[in-house]
Amino acid sequence: MTLEDFIAEFRRVRQDDQSGYLWSDDEITSYVNEAINEACERALLIEDRTTTAVCTIGLTVGESSYPLHDSIIKVKRVTLDGTPLPETSIEKMDEMDTFWENRSGTPTRYMLEGNMGIRFDRMPTAAEDASLTVYRTPLEPLAAATDVPEIKSLYHLRLMPWVYRCALLKQDSEVFDQSEAEKQEATFIRNFGERPDANVQRKRRDRRPPIVRAIW
Repeated sequence: MTLEDFIAEFRRVRQDDQSGYLWSDDEITSYVNEAINEACERALLIEDRTTTAVCTIGLTVGESSYPLHDSIIKVKRVTLDGTPLPETSIEKMDEMDTFWENRSGTPTRYMLEGNMGIRFDRMPTAAEDASLTVYRTPLEPLAAATDVPEIKSLYHLRLMPWVYRCALLKQDSEVFDQSEAEKQEATFIRNFGERPDANVQRKRRDRRPPIVRAIW
């Protein structure tokens, strides 16, 4: 479906005819983009390992921390020179080596700093690229009538309940309907799942058993 198709479907279902639109094209467009992002966050619909701006981190000598691209929802895999690096945490690193933050050399592990950044267990001594496989949101929102979502067409119509949910929460007495909006949100949740809780994800990572290896 193109953006134009989404808008037409919305107006058909909500019976929003040209005699007096209750929602503008811009409003519907914003709802559609929000629905796409919500679906991607909940169901991890876009996996990427090839987009350089998203999936490549140029390591700098002496620098262990780097920002992640804003579109990244979850890091699935990190490799350096073709070798996968295991994920760890600051707590685990402290247990293994009190002075790990002062170590230099080729990184052997990585840890995530919330959803904002990635940190390696050693300060690199050579400039090289780390490669990421990630789940992300679309790089650009839908804007033109002919724009098509990055996600598979299989999911397009399943986005519509979130679009209706947003529309029904518009602060306008003619359209506001909290009860119906909640029903539409429940349908969307059945389609794509609950929104993940970042704190729960972090705690699950921290509960992983530590990998004990000697650090020289």
